[in-house]
Amino acid sequence: MLARVLPSLALLPLACAARPLPSGLLQLPVTVSVPQVTCPAVTDGAVHGTVVLSVQVGLGGRVELVHIDHDIGGGCGEIAAAALREGVFLPAIATDGRPVAHTIRYEYEFAVAK
Repeated sequence: MLARVLPSLALLPLACAARPLPSGLLQLPVTVSVPQVTCPAVTDGAVHGTVVLSVQVGLGGRVELVHIDHDIGGGCGEIAAAALREGVFLPAIATDGRPVAHTIRYEYEFAVAK
């Protein structure tokens, strides 16, 4: 089963628009591409749910660090983290217009395809 990629920045666009950006930022990192992955434990029906990760996006838009904040088990957290390490983003932009490293929350939802 494929994971549905749900970057938390895109999940609630109205909520994000209402919140002020962190001090010193004009723009948060923007997802360009993140691989969709499968987790054998989901395919087997053993687990399902959302893996939550903290992702540090560097100056060039490459993922520098990934931390699993919430795992659903069955190896899904590590699979999602590995996929994120291959992701590409537009970096955060500081108020002076320069790209800056910034950590975002990212969610991978693993569900059985219907």
